[in-house]
Amino acid sequence: MPQQDSAALSRVFGIRAELTMLNQLALPFLVLGGCTALMILKDLFRHPHPVAVMNIIWPLTGLYMPFIGWLAWWYLGRKPSRQVKLALLVPQKIQGYASWQTIFISTSLSAAACIFGDIMTIPIVTLLNQFAINPTLWLQGVICVIVSLLVGLFLQFLAIRQREKRSFGRALLLALKTETFPLLIYQLGIFIFMALALKFVLNQQINPFLVGFWFMLQLAMMIGFLFSWPANHFLIKRGLNPAV
Repeated sequence: MPQQDSAALSRVFGIRAELTMLNQLALPFLVLGGCTALMILKDLFRHPHPVAVMNIIWPLTGLYMPFIGWLAWWYLGRKPSRQVKLALLVPQKIQGYASWQTIFISTSLSAAACIFGDIMTIPIVTLLNQFAINPTLWLQGVICVIVSLLVGLFLQFLAIRQREKRSFGRALLLALKTETFPLLIYQLGIFIFMALALKFVLNQQINPFLVGFWFMLQLAMMIGFLFSWPANHFLIKRGLNPAV
């Protein structure tokens, strides 16, 4: 028994040491992401994006893409001449061609929806726990996907209505057609990475009070971005998903 207790204590202290090291590694990346988002937000007050929803999406891009998000904003979103040149304000007229710039913009919308989904899922799960309902990890994932999809459809709907002046029903149908597939692929990338992170890094701890948890989620957003890139490329190339 004493040997078992000693082994258990050693394991607990080992886990704590690993989490401490993870937190120390994570903090600079999270701070840099926050600073990147604030820099973009500050610039948006002076150079607002003509597509209204992008004024929400660009700061969120900075959160999960430290510094890279700022470079993307500077190159793709800040200059009106660049926006027009990249056809970010009108539907793609050249079917069969999808530039990396337009794919990046479209994928960033899916990313923003996933961020809202992840953030909103945490209080929903906490509320369920108050009623003695403890959803499994997979059920939490389903809740996150549903919330993300609703947010993604709303953001895409707003962008379509502003860009193309379509009726409510047609804009909603187009949003459903263009956003569902890439967003589901994005969430798949997030789930795969977070499942591995929970098993090998976080020791099955979904704790929003841990810095390391948010760092893993930040990395998961980048992985999801890579997963969703081919899906958006497929849709844009076939004229099914005009860039925002």
